[in-house]
Amino acid sequence: MHNVEIEDFYHHDFTTASEWEVFIARLEEIIHEWKLPHSKLEPALKPGDFVNLTWEVKSEELNFANYPFLFKHFKLKTSDSTDKIDSETSDEDSSTQSHIDVLNITNDFARVDQDYLEIARYYGIREFVLLTPAKKISISDETRIKILVSSLTIASTNSNSEVPALVQVQEPWQKYYLGVSVGKGTITHLDMVHLKKTPPHCRHLTGLLALFKQKIGDGSGVRLDPVMVSIRFTYVLKDWLTEPPFDFMKGKPVINNELGRLPFGAEVDPVSELQVYATWPQMSENIVVDSESFTDLEPQLATEWSARVKMVATPPSMLEEHLKGFLNFCNNQKLLVDILGDAYVDNDQMLSSAFNIVTESKIPTISKVMSRASSKKSNKNDGPIPDDTLMMILYYLFPDADEQSKAMYDEIGSNIDEDLWKGIKTCALDSLVWRLAIVTAHCRQNLGGIQAVAQIWHEFVQEMRYRWDESILIPG
Repeated sequence: MHNVEIEDFYHHDFTTASEWEVFIARLEEIIHEWKLPHSKLEPALKPGDFVNLTWEVKSEELNFANYPFLFKHFKLKTSDSTDKIDSETSDEDSSTQSHIDVLNITNDFARVDQDYLEIARYYGIREFVLLTPAKKISISDETRIKILVSSLTIASTNSNSEVPALVQVQEPWQKYYLGVSVGKGTITHLDMVHLKKTPPHCRHLTGLLALFKQKIGDGSGVRLDPVMVSIRFTYVLKDWLTEPPFDFMKGKPVINNELGRLPFGAEVDPVSELQVYATWPQMSENIVVDSESFTDLEPQLATEWSARVKMVATPPSMLEEHLKGFLNFCNNQKLLVDILGDAYVDNDQMLSSAFNIVTESKIPTISKVMSRASSKKSNKNDGPIPDDTLMMILYYLFPDADEQSKAMYDEIGSNIDEDLWKGIKTCALDSLVWRLAIVTAHCRQNLGGIQAVAQIWHEFVQEMRYRWDESILIPG
Protein backbone atom coordinates (compact mmCIF):
# COMPACT_ATOMS: atom_id res chain seq x y z
CA MET A 1 0.00 0.00 0.00
CA HIS A 2 1.15 3.48 -0.77
CA ASN A 3 1.30 6.07 1.91
CA VAL A 4 -0.97 8.89 0.75
CA GLU A 5 -0.36 12.22 2.43
CA ILE A 6 -3.71 13.84 3.19
CA GLU A 7 -3.71 17.58 3.73
CA ASP A 8 -5.64 18.65 6.84
CA PHE A 9 -8.06 21.28 5.65
CA TYR A 10 -9.83 21.42 9.06
CA HIS A 11 -6.92 22.10 11.38
CA HIS A 12 -7.94 24.09 14.50
CA ASP A 13 -5.52 26.12 16.54
CA PHE A 14 -6.59 25.30 20.08
CA THR A 15 -4.08 27.76 21.50
CA THR A 16 -6.22 30.67 20.32
CA ALA A 17 -8.55 31.87 23.05
CA SER A 18 -12.24 31.87 22.24
CA GLU A 19 -14.46 34.89 22.80
CA TRP A 20 -15.90 33.28 25.94
CA GLU A 21 -12.43 32.67 27.39
CA VAL A 22 -11.47 36.27 26.68
CA PHE A 23 -14.61 37.41 28.51
CA ILE A 24 -13.81 35.27 31.56
CA ALA A 25 -10.19 36.45 31.55
CA ARG A 26 -11.36 40.06 31.50
CA LEU A 27 -13.66 39.40 34.49
CA GLU A 28 -10.74 37.87 36.41
CA GLU A 29 -8.54 40.84 35.52
CA ILE A 30 -11.12 43.31 36.85
CA ILE A 31 -11.57 41.25 40.04
CA HIS A 32 -7.82 41.37 40.67
CA GLU A 33 -7.70 45.12 39.92
CA TRP A 34 -10.33 45.69 42.60
CA LYS A 35 -8.33 43.45 45.00
CA LEU A 36 -11.37 41.38 45.85
CA PRO A 37 -9.43 38.11 46.48
CA HIS A 38 -7.46 39.82 49.28
CA SER A 39 -10.47 40.98 51.30
CA LYS A 40 -10.57 39.88 54.94
CA LEU A 41 -13.39 39.27 57.36
CA GLU A 42 -14.84 42.37 59.01
CA PRO A 43 -16.83 42.80 62.21
CA ALA A 44 -20.57 42.26 62.15
CA LEU A 45 -22.73 45.17 61.03
CA LYS A 46 -24.62 47.21 63.59
CA PRO A 47 -28.36 47.98 63.44
CA GLY A 48 -28.99 50.79 60.98
CA ASP A 49 -25.69 50.48 59.10
CA PHE A 50 -27.44 49.73 55.82
CA VAL A 51 -29.37 52.98 56.16
CA ASN A 52 -26.80 55.31 57.68
CA LEU A 53 -23.58 54.28 55.91
CA THR A 54 -22.66 55.04 52.30
CA TRP A 55 -21.94 52.59 49.51
CA GLU A 56 -18.76 52.58 47.45
CA VAL A 57 -19.45 51.74 43.80
CA LYS A 58 -16.92 50.84 41.09
CA SER A 59 -17.77 50.12 37.47
CA GLU A 60 -16.05 48.76 34.37
CA GLU A 61 -17.30 48.28 30.80
CA LEU A 62 -16.76 45.09 28.79
CA ASN A 63 -18.28 43.30 25.80
CA PHE A 64 -19.34 39.73 25.18
CA ALA A 65 -21.04 38.36 22.03
CA ASN A 66 -21.57 41.90 20.72
CA TYR A 67 -23.39 42.83 23.93
CA PRO A 68 -22.07 45.70 26.09
CA PHE A 69 -22.04 44.93 29.81
CA LEU A 70 -21.26 46.82 33.00
CA PHE A 71 -19.40 45.02 35.76
CA LYS A 72 -20.05 46.80 39.07
CA HIS A 73 -18.72 46.36 42.57
CA PHE A 74 -20.82 47.49 45.54
CA LYS A 75 -19.40 47.68 49.07
CA LEU A 76 -20.74 49.25 52.23
CA LYS A 77 -18.17 51.67 53.66
CA THR A 78 -18.02 50.81 57.34
CA SER A 79 -16.18 52.85 59.92
CA ASP A 80 -14.64 49.66 61.31
CA SER A 81 -13.15 48.60 57.97
CA THR A 82 -9.66 48.85 59.43
CA ASP A 83 -10.55 46.59 62.36
CA LYS A 84 -10.22 43.32 60.50
CA ILE A 85 -10.73 40.02 62.22
CA ASP A 86 -7.48 38.29 63.09
CA SER A 87 -6.07 36.27 60.21
CA GLU A 88 -5.62 33.15 62.37
CA THR A 89 -9.27 33.23 63.33
CA SER A 90 -10.34 33.76 59.72
CA ASP A 91 -8.24 30.81 58.56
CA GLU A 92 -9.85 28.49 61.09
CA ASP A 93 -13.32 29.78 60.33
CA SER A 94 -15.06 27.93 57.52
CA SER A 95 -17.44 30.79 56.71
CA THR A 96 -17.00 33.56 54.19
CA GLN A 97 -18.00 37.17 54.74
CA SER A 98 -21.22 36.66 52.78
CA HIS A 99 -22.16 33.61 54.91
CA ILE A 100 -21.65 35.62 58.09
CA ASP A 101 -23.72 38.54 56.78
CA VAL A 102 -26.56 36.33 55.54
CA LEU A 103 -26.87 34.58 58.93
CA ASN A 104 -26.64 37.80 60.94
CA ILE A 105 -30.09 38.64 62.36
CA THR A 106 -29.17 42.33 62.41
CA ASN A 107 -29.22 42.33 58.60
CA ASP A 108 -32.78 41.02 58.39
CA PHE A 109 -35.20 43.44 56.71
CA ALA A 110 -32.44 45.85 55.70
CA ARG A 111 -33.76 49.06 54.14
CA VAL A 112 -31.86 50.19 51.05
CA ASP A 113 -33.36 52.46 48.40
CA GLN A 114 -30.70 53.03 45.74
CA ASP A 115 -30.51 51.25 42.39
CA TYR A 116 -29.33 47.62 42.42
CA LEU A 117 -29.05 47.69 46.23
CA GLU A 118 -32.19 45.62 46.57
CA ILE A 119 -29.70 42.74 46.39
CA ALA A 120 -28.38 43.85 49.77
CA ARG A 121 -31.94 43.93 51.07
CA TYR A 122 -32.71 40.43 49.72
CA TYR A 123 -29.65 38.71 51.18
CA GLY A 124 -28.34 41.08 53.86
CA ILE A 125 -24.83 41.19 52.33
CA ARG A 126 -22.51 44.18 52.53
CA GLU A 127 -20.48 43.50 49.36
CA PHE A 128 -21.21 42.01 45.95
CA VAL A 129 -20.37 42.30 42.25
CA LEU A 130 -23.02 42.62 39.56
CA LEU A 131 -22.93 42.04 35.81
CA THR A 132 -25.69 43.97 34.10
CA PRO A 133 -26.42 44.96 30.47
CA ALA A 134 -25.11 48.42 29.64
CA LYS A 135 -28.28 49.16 27.69
CA LYS A 136 -31.84 48.55 28.82
CA ILE A 137 -32.15 45.22 27.12
CA SER A 138 -33.56 41.96 28.46
CA ILE A 139 -31.60 38.71 28.68
CA SER A 140 -34.34 36.09 28.68
CA ASP A 141 -32.71 33.28 26.70
CA GLU A 142 -31.95 30.40 29.10
CA THR A 143 -28.70 29.47 27.34
CA ARG A 144 -27.33 33.01 27.58
CA ILE A 145 -28.31 33.21 31.24
CA LYS A 146 -26.44 29.97 32.03
CA ILE A 147 -23.36 31.14 30.11
CA LEU A 148 -23.24 34.43 32.05
CA VAL A 149 -23.70 32.75 35.44
CA SER A 150 -21.08 30.14 34.53
CA SER A 151 -18.68 32.89 33.49
CA LEU A 152 -19.02 34.62 36.87
CA THR A 153 -18.59 31.29 38.68
CA ILE A 154 -15.42 30.40 36.77
CA ALA A 155 -13.97 33.90 37.17
CA SER A 156 -14.66 33.91 40.94
CA THR A 157 -13.18 30.42 41.37
CA ASN A 158 -10.03 31.13 39.33
CA SER A 159 -9.37 34.41 41.15
CA ASN A 160 -10.19 33.01 44.63
CA SER A 161 -12.79 35.74 45.17
CA GLU A 162 -15.32 35.10 47.92
CA VAL A 163 -17.47 38.12 47.03
CA PRO A 164 -20.96 37.11 45.83
CA ALA A 165 -21.30 37.56 42.05
CA LEU A 166 -24.67 38.10 40.37
CA VAL A 167 -26.01 38.85 36.90
CA GLN A 168 -29.18 40.77 36.07
CA VAL A 169 -31.46 38.91 33.65
CA GLN A 170 -35.03 39.13 32.34
CA GLU A 171 -36.66 42.57 32.00
CA PRO A 172 -34.91 45.39 33.89
CA TRP A 173 -38.10 46.35 35.76
CA GLN A 174 -38.33 42.85 37.25
CA LYS A 175 -35.16 43.33 39.36
CA TYR A 176 -34.30 39.68 38.70
CA TYR A 177 -30.82 38.51 39.70
CA LEU A 178 -29.03 35.16 39.62
CA GLY A 179 -25.58 34.41 41.00
CA VAL A 180 -23.24 32.41 43.19
CA SER A 181 -21.03 32.84 46.22
CA VAL A 182 -17.87 30.70 46.13
CA GLY A 183 -15.40 30.22 48.96
CA LYS A 184 -14.04 28.00 51.73
CA GLY A 185 -14.85 24.84 49.79
CA THR A 186 -18.53 25.70 49.36
CA ILE A 187 -20.70 27.25 46.69
CA THR A 188 -23.95 29.06 47.45
CA HIS A 189 -26.49 29.62 44.67
CA LEU A 190 -28.27 32.96 44.89
CA ASP A 191 -31.42 32.22 42.91
CA MET A 192 -34.77 33.94 42.61
CA VAL A 193 -38.25 33.03 41.43
CA HIS A 194 -40.49 35.65 39.86
CA LEU A 195 -44.21 34.82 39.93
CA LYS A 196 -47.14 36.87 38.68
CA LYS A 197 -49.34 35.64 41.54
CA THR A 198 -48.43 34.27 44.96
CA PRO A 199 -49.33 30.56 45.28
CA PRO A 200 -51.95 29.94 48.00
CA HIS A 201 -49.62 27.73 50.06
CA CYS A 202 -46.97 30.50 50.14
CA ARG A 203 -49.25 33.06 51.75
CA HIS A 204 -48.71 31.77 55.29
CA LEU A 205 -45.76 30.60 57.38
CA THR A 206 -46.72 26.92 57.45
CA GLY A 207 -46.60 26.63 53.66
CA LEU A 208 -43.31 28.49 53.42
CA LEU A 209 -41.70 26.26 56.05
CA ALA A 210 -42.91 23.14 54.24
CA LEU A 211 -41.44 24.43 50.98
CA PHE A 212 -38.15 25.33 52.68
CA LYS A 213 -37.76 21.91 54.36
CA GLN A 214 -38.62 20.13 51.14
CA LYS A 215 -35.91 21.98 49.20
CA ILE A 216 -33.30 21.49 51.92
CA GLY A 217 -34.11 17.94 52.93
CA ASP A 218 -34.51 16.32 49.51
CA GLY A 219 -31.52 14.05 48.91
CA SER A 220 -29.40 15.47 51.71
CA GLY A 221 -30.38 13.04 54.44
CA VAL A 222 -29.90 15.78 57.03
CA ARG A 223 -32.37 16.01 59.91
CA LEU A 224 -33.60 19.59 60.16
CA ASP A 225 -33.78 21.14 63.61
CA PRO A 226 -36.59 23.57 64.40
CA VAL A 227 -36.21 26.48 62.00
CA MET A 228 -35.67 30.05 63.23
CA VAL A 229 -37.87 32.53 61.40
CA SER A 230 -38.08 36.33 61.31
CA ILE A 231 -41.45 37.80 60.38
CA ARG A 232 -42.45 41.30 59.37
CA PHE A 233 -45.83 42.73 58.40
CA THR A 234 -45.79 45.96 56.40
CA TYR A 235 -48.71 48.38 56.33
CA VAL A 236 -48.61 51.15 53.73
CA LEU A 237 -50.73 54.31 53.72
CA LYS A 238 -50.65 56.22 50.43
CA ASP A 239 -53.97 58.09 50.38
CA TRP A 240 -53.57 61.40 52.18
CA LEU A 241 -56.18 64.06 52.83
CA THR A 242 -54.83 66.75 50.54
CA GLU A 243 -55.33 70.30 51.75
CA PRO A 244 -56.20 73.14 49.36
CA PRO A 245 -53.28 75.07 47.84
CA PHE A 246 -51.50 77.66 49.96
CA ASP A 247 -53.75 80.68 50.51
CA PHE A 248 -51.97 83.92 51.34
CA MET A 249 -55.11 85.50 52.78
CA LYS A 250 -56.23 82.37 54.71
CA GLY A 251 -59.67 83.90 54.94
CA LYS A 252 -58.41 86.74 57.13
CA PRO A 253 -57.40 90.34 56.47
CA VAL A 254 -53.81 90.91 55.44
CA ILE A 255 -51.52 91.99 58.25
CA ASN A 256 -48.14 93.63 57.99
CA ASN A 257 -46.29 90.64 59.40
CA GLU A 258 -47.57 88.48 56.53
CA LEU A 259 -46.71 91.12 53.95
CA GLY A 260 -43.09 91.31 55.03
CA ARG A 261 -42.35 87.62 54.69
CA LEU A 262 -42.29 85.20 51.80
CA PRO A 263 -43.79 81.79 52.57
CA PHE A 264 -41.46 78.89 53.17
CA GLY A 265 -42.16 75.19 52.94
CA ALA A 266 -43.73 72.65 50.62
CA GLU A 267 -46.79 73.71 48.68
CA VAL A 268 -48.26 70.21 48.96
CA ASP A 269 -47.77 67.50 51.52
CA PRO A 270 -44.13 66.36 51.11
CA VAL A 271 -44.97 62.96 52.63
CA SER A 272 -46.03 60.56 49.88
CA GLU A 273 -46.19 57.35 51.87
CA LEU A 274 -46.28 56.14 55.46
CA GLN A 275 -45.08 52.63 56.23
CA VAL A 276 -45.58 50.87 59.56
CA TYR A 277 -43.77 47.62 60.36
CA ALA A 278 -44.73 44.95 62.89
CA THR A 279 -41.73 42.64 63.38
CA TRP A 280 -41.08 39.34 65.17
CA PRO A 281 -37.28 38.76 65.03
CA GLN A 282 -35.74 35.28 65.37
CA MET A 283 -38.58 33.07 66.58
CA SER A 284 -38.59 29.29 66.66
CA GLU A 285 -41.17 27.65 64.44
CA ASN A 286 -42.43 25.69 67.47
CA ILE A 287 -43.82 28.74 69.29
CA VAL A 288 -45.80 30.31 66.46
CA VAL A 289 -48.59 29.04 64.24
CA ASP A 290 -49.56 30.78 61.02
CA SER A 291 -51.71 28.72 58.67
CA GLU A 292 -54.59 29.31 56.30
CA SER A 293 -57.17 28.81 59.07
CA PHE A 294 -55.41 30.17 62.18
CA THR A 295 -52.60 32.56 63.08
CA ASP A 296 -50.79 33.69 66.21
CA LEU A 297 -49.32 36.69 64.42
CA GLU A 298 -51.40 39.56 65.79
CA PRO A 299 -49.81 42.90 64.89
CA GLN A 300 -50.76 44.40 68.27
CA LEU A 301 -48.62 41.73 69.98
CA ALA A 302 -45.56 42.16 67.75
CA THR A 303 -42.17 42.30 69.47
CA GLU A 304 -41.02 45.40 67.56
CA TRP A 305 -42.86 48.29 65.95
CA SER A 306 -41.25 50.74 63.56
CA ALA A 307 -42.35 53.35 61.07
CA ARG A 308 -40.90 54.89 57.93
CA VAL A 309 -41.88 58.03 56.08
CA LYS A 310 -41.34 58.18 52.33
CA MET A 311 -41.00 61.71 51.01
CA VAL A 312 -41.81 63.18 47.62
CA ALA A 313 -38.63 63.48 45.54
CA THR A 314 -39.04 67.15 44.53
CA PRO A 315 -42.17 68.63 46.11
CA PRO A 316 -43.17 72.08 44.83
CA SER A 317 -41.94 74.76 47.22
CA MET A 318 -43.92 77.91 48.02
CA LEU A 319 -40.77 80.02 48.11
CA GLU A 320 -39.65 78.56 44.78
CA GLU A 321 -43.03 79.31 43.19
CA HIS A 322 -42.95 82.91 44.43
CA LEU A 323 -39.40 83.61 43.26
CA LYS A 324 -39.66 81.75 39.97
CA GLY A 325 -42.91 83.50 39.08
CA PHE A 326 -41.42 86.86 40.03
CA LEU A 327 -38.37 86.31 37.79
CA ASN A 328 -40.56 85.22 34.88
CA PHE A 329 -42.73 88.29 35.39
CA CYS A 330 -39.68 90.57 35.15
CA ASN A 331 -39.26 89.55 31.49
CA ASN A 332 -42.84 90.48 30.60
CA GLN A 333 -42.99 93.21 27.94
CA LYS A 334 -46.68 94.14 28.25
CA LEU A 335 -47.70 97.75 28.93
CA LEU A 336 -50.06 98.93 31.64
CA VAL A 337 -52.60 99.78 28.96
CA ASP A 338 -52.53 96.17 27.75
CA ILE A 339 -53.01 94.79 31.26
CA LEU A 340 -55.34 97.23 33.01
CA GLY A 341 -56.91 99.14 30.14
CA ASP A 342 -57.30 102.88 29.67
CA ALA A 343 -58.87 103.38 33.10
CA TYR A 344 -55.49 103.55 34.81
CA VAL A 345 -53.53 105.52 32.22
CA ASP A 346 -55.62 108.49 31.10
CA ASN A 347 -53.28 111.37 30.28
CA ASP A 348 -55.97 114.06 30.66
CA GLN A 349 -56.87 112.83 34.14
CA MET A 350 -53.22 112.66 35.14
CA LEU A 351 -52.67 116.22 33.91
CA SER A 352 -55.72 117.59 35.72
CA SER A 353 -54.77 115.76 38.91
CA ALA A 354 -51.30 117.33 38.72
CA PHE A 355 -52.86 120.86 38.64
CA ASN A 356 -55.16 119.94 41.51
CA ILE A 357 -52.15 118.88 43.60
CA VAL A 358 -50.51 122.27 43.01
CA THR A 359 -53.56 124.11 44.41
CA GLU A 360 -53.88 121.82 47.44
CA SER A 361 -53.52 123.79 50.68
CA LYS A 362 -53.04 120.71 52.88
CA ILE A 363 -51.12 117.54 52.34
CA PRO A 364 -53.72 114.79 51.82
CA THR A 365 -53.24 111.33 53.23
CA ILE A 366 -53.24 108.12 51.23
CA SER A 367 -56.86 107.56 52.14
CA LYS A 368 -57.84 110.84 50.44
CA VAL A 369 -55.79 110.02 47.39
CA MET A 370 -57.40 106.58 47.26
CA SER A 371 -60.90 108.00 47.64
CA ARG A 372 -60.24 110.57 44.91
CA ALA A 373 -58.76 107.91 42.63
CA SER A 374 -61.67 105.57 43.28
CA SER A 375 -64.17 108.31 42.37
CA LYS A 376 -62.33 108.89 39.10
CA LYS A 377 -62.30 105.19 38.31
CA SER A 378 -65.99 104.70 38.90
CA ASN A 379 -67.73 102.63 36.29
CA LYS A 380 -64.34 101.62 34.87
CA ASN A 381 -62.23 98.47 34.96
CA ASP A 382 -60.87 98.05 38.49
CA GLY A 383 -57.91 95.88 39.45
CA PRO A 384 -58.22 92.49 41.14
CA ILE A 385 -56.96 93.70 44.55
CA PRO A 386 -59.79 94.79 46.91
CA ASP A 387 -59.62 98.33 48.25
CA ASP A 388 -59.05 97.33 51.88
CA THR A 389 -56.21 95.00 50.90
CA LEU A 390 -54.72 97.65 48.62
CA MET A 391 -54.80 100.21 51.44
CA MET A 392 -53.10 97.74 53.76
CA ILE A 393 -50.32 97.18 51.20
CA LEU A 394 -49.82 100.92 50.60
CA TYR A 395 -49.67 101.61 54.33
CA TYR A 396 -47.03 98.88 54.58
CA LEU A 397 -44.96 100.51 51.82
CA PHE A 398 -45.52 104.06 53.15
CA PRO A 399 -46.07 103.63 56.90
CA ASP A 400 -45.59 107.36 57.60
CA ALA A 401 -49.09 107.99 56.17
CA ASP A 402 -50.62 106.02 59.07
CA GLU A 403 -50.04 107.47 62.51
CA GLN A 404 -50.75 104.13 64.19
CA SER A 405 -48.58 102.03 61.86
CA LYS A 406 -46.47 99.31 63.48
CA ALA A 407 -44.34 98.77 60.38
CA MET A 408 -42.18 101.90 60.47
CA TYR A 409 -38.80 101.72 58.76
CA ASP A 410 -35.69 101.50 60.88
CA GLU A 411 -33.97 104.67 59.76
CA ILE A 412 -30.86 103.98 61.85
CA GLY A 413 -30.41 100.57 60.30
CA SER A 414 -30.80 97.14 61.83
CA ASN A 415 -27.97 95.06 63.13
CA ILE A 416 -26.86 93.11 60.08
CA ASP A 417 -24.02 90.62 59.96
CA GLU A 418 -21.93 92.06 57.15
CA ASP A 419 -19.92 88.86 56.75
CA LEU A 420 -23.15 86.95 56.07
CA TRP A 421 -24.19 89.33 53.27
CA LYS A 422 -20.72 89.91 51.87
CA GLY A 423 -20.63 89.43 48.10
CA ILE A 424 -24.44 89.50 47.70
CA LYS A 425 -25.80 92.29 45.52
CA THR A 426 -29.07 93.38 47.11
CA CYS A 427 -30.95 96.41 48.34
CA ALA A 428 -30.90 97.40 52.00
CA LEU A 429 -32.68 94.98 54.29
CA ASP A 430 -36.29 96.00 55.01
CA SER A 431 -36.01 99.06 52.78
CA LEU A 432 -38.72 100.42 50.47
CA VAL A 433 -37.36 98.48 47.50
CA TRP A 434 -37.11 95.36 49.70
CA ARG A 435 -40.76 95.66 50.76
CA LEU A 436 -41.92 96.47 47.23
CA ALA A 437 -40.26 93.31 45.87
CA ILE A 438 -41.85 91.09 48.52
CA VAL A 439 -45.28 92.71 48.08
CA THR A 440 -45.02 92.30 44.30
CA ALA A 441 -44.24 88.61 44.68
CA HIS A 442 -47.26 88.20 46.97
CA CYS A 443 -49.54 90.04 44.56
CA ARG A 444 -48.43 87.97 41.58
CA GLN A 445 -48.83 84.67 43.38
CA ASN A 446 -51.94 85.17 45.51
CA LEU A 447 -53.84 88.35 44.66
CA GLY A 448 -54.49 88.18 40.93
CA GLY A 449 -51.32 87.56 38.93
CA ILE A 450 -49.94 90.11 36.52
CA GLN A 451 -53.02 92.35 36.80
CA ALA A 452 -52.53 92.64 40.57
CA VAL A 453 -48.86 93.53 40.05
CA ALA A 454 -49.78 96.17 37.48
CA GLN A 455 -52.37 97.62 39.86
CA ILE A 456 -50.01 97.89 42.81
CA TRP A 457 -47.28 99.32 40.56
CA HIS A 458 -49.68 101.98 39.26
CA GLU A 459 -50.65 103.01 42.79
CA PHE A 460 -47.01 102.98 43.89
CA VAL A 461 -45.95 105.27 41.03
CA GLN A 462 -48.84 107.65 41.77
CA GLU A 463 -47.75 107.95 45.39
CA MET A 464 -44.11 108.46 44.42
CA ARG A 465 -45.07 111.25 41.95
CA TYR A 466 -47.22 112.93 44.56
CA ARG A 467 -44.43 112.87 47.14
CA TRP A 468 -41.94 114.17 44.59
CA ASP A 469 -44.20 117.04 43.61
CA GLU A 470 -44.90 117.97 47.25
CA SER A 471 -41.29 117.46 48.43
CA ILE A 472 -42.36 114.84 50.97
CA LEU A 473 -39.62 112.54 52.22
CA ILE A 474 -39.85 108.96 50.93
CA PRO A 475 -39.46 106.50 53.82
CA GLY A 476 -37.19 103.50 53.61
